[in-house]
Amino acid sequence: MSSDSGSDRETFVSAALSGRASVDDLDDYIDDWHDEGSNLPLYEYLGMTRDEYRLCTERPEALRLILSARKKGRPFTEEIRAAATKSGYALAARAESTEQAMSVYDWLVMRGRV
Repeated sequence: MSSDSGSDRETFVSAALSGRASVDDLDDYIDDWHDEGSNLPLYEYLGMTRDEYRLCTERPEALRLILSARKKGRPFTEEIRAAATKSGYALAARAESTEQAMSVYDWLVMRGRV
């Protein structure tokens, strides 16, 4: 198995990007972290950056957008900025709804994070 943290364990992000996990599996990975008593910070165990994890805890609906950015190999802020400049359809394809995606974008702008 591949890993974002250097061990032989596959991270949530790696599994999600390869199609072996869905966003609905995130809680299972968090439960595994608790059960294993890992020395890694949770965000690293999941294969996320500290900022990605922080955003997911603050706005869980952002996870799909984060994974989309990772799949394209670009920073989340760049991904959401690019998607928000389009007609809204690009965001809708990555989130459950256009309103949800725009809500995340507006929230990040309000906090000066985009």
